[in-house]
Amino acid sequence: MIFKNANVFFQGHFQTIDVEIQQDQIVKIASNLSGEEQCDLSGKMLIPGLIDVHTHGCIGFDFSTASVEELKQMREYYQQQGVTTVAATTMTEELGLYRQAVKNIRQTMETEKSGCRIAGINMEGPFLSKAKKGAHDEKYLYPVDFELFEELDQLSGGNIRIVDLDPELEHAIEFIKTYHTNKTCSIAHTPCGYETAMKAVEAGAGQVTHLYNAMNGLHHREPGVVGAMFDSNLLGELICDGIHIHPSVIRLSFKAFGERIVIVSDTMCACGLQDGNYLLGGQQVKVTGKKACLDDGTIAGSVTNVYRGLVNVISFGIPKEQAILAATLNPAKSLKLDDQLGSIDVGKKADLLVIDSDWNLLNVYQGGKLVK
Repeated sequence: MIFKNANVFFQGHFQTIDVEIQQDQIVKIASNLSGEEQCDLSGKMLIPGLIDVHTHGCIGFDFSTASVEELKQMREYYQQQGVTTVAATTMTEELGLYRQAVKNIRQTMETEKSGCRIAGINMEGPFLSKAKKGAHDEKYLYPVDFELFEELDQLSGGNIRIVDLDPELEHAIEFIKTYHTNKTCSIAHTPCGYETAMKAVEAGAGQVTHLYNAMNGLHHREPGVVGAMFDSNLLGELICDGIHIHPSVIRLSFKAFGERIVIVSDTMCACGLQDGNYLLGGQQVKVTGKKACLDDGTIAGSVTNVYRGLVNVISFGIPKEQAILAATLNPAKSLKLDDQLGSIDVGKKADLLVIDSDWNLLNVYQGGKLVK
């Protein structure tokens, strides 16, 4: 298949160029390619499939509790929304449920071929601060435990790719030093100050979980995690539903950290459904007007998928090129999979989206196959 005449997002900017795919890979990118099977995309944009590294669930299901069949339905939903790769994000839960969750995710990764790609697990909790627990259930938060992590990672088939933890917890810095080479250690749910955050960076921490949320705010004498991100090479997740973070702060963040922003959804199970009452980590959540909250008013994840987050960011005034990188290549770096995913390049997976000039999603190609 050769995609002809599209406005292709290639090497960080748009240009009219042809893209050839064979089986599941991109094999050629050049002008005036020819072949028997062609698809004319005149007037359309061609961008990489989106990647969501922080999503708890959708259409009534949660990665922490979903069966293998429910995981299949979730994957199909993500794919239809232009999200071709996700990190299945688990949440602080009773340990028996946690163990079953990572086993179910492993099973669907190994056996199920339909729907979006699950690239691994984002383990949000249980090594988080009670002071900044957010929507996590305090009774299931634990000290940093190497044996527990090793058990969960083994049950997952070694598929835990991101570990979210509070660097103030005892043994957290040692944990980061031990695992940062093969896992992305993310500073999360913490009241820690600038100095502790920088110690985590020096130990090998690679990113910040939902920047600004569940942490101390930036203060001119106490810069905290936000200041540490400015003074380092940390990637920073940003929830772009227009609720978690004001559009002005999103614009500020892209100016300060643009090449390191990772757009995430942080969706809970109500994503794709109507307003109503739902569960997240065993706790009641009420969704009203795209805002999900616990009974005490704490924001409990979002209901806005990454594609809508991308469109939001562009509507907030961020250049489309910068926004696309934040939803494709940057999250691929978070997963340590940017050699395979996240951009339209020869040798990478043919995960591609066809979009019109009004940002309507027209077609989705997953591994070279038309799925929408």
